[in-house]
Amino acid sequence: MSTLEERMQNIEDRLALQDLIVNYCIQIDSSNLDGVVACFAEDAVLDLSGLGLPSFSGHGDIRDFFASVFKTMKHNGHYSTNFKINKKEGDQASCQSYVYAVGKAEDGSDVLVHAKHQFECVRTAAGWRIKRFTEPYLVPPVETSIPDFSEA
Repeated sequence: MSTLEERMQNIEDRLALQDLIVNYCIQIDSSNLDGVVACFAEDAVLDLSGLGLPSFSGHGDIRDFFASVFKTMKHNGHYSTNFKINKKEGDQASCQSYVYAVGKAEDGSDVLVHAKHQFECVRTAAGWRIKRFTEPYLVPPVETSIPDFSEA
């Protein structure tokens, strides 16, 4: 059986990881570029190939991607549910959540995505950060509803 200290650390880690995932969504919805980037480790990978978008590596590329998203989108709303820690060992954790993302692009088009957020996280001196993020569709779209952010 785990010690009380180990059990408390597991609870603290779970809450911190869940807060990281929620904060990531809130920062996107607030169009807070610095806040979004701060959710990631310096050498993180943001892999959006599951949505038909490219992968981005490091704070600079991740910042550039979200800058184009914020320029293209008028409104964003991310609803994250079904949070689960798949594995946690020491300062590394694998977690997931389901996300329902809605938005309105500057051109008036609607964005609707039902996806699974998959996070590989690492504990840093500043707390838990996303090391690798993937986002496959949970429910494939009936028609493509994601704007081409690379055109922004």
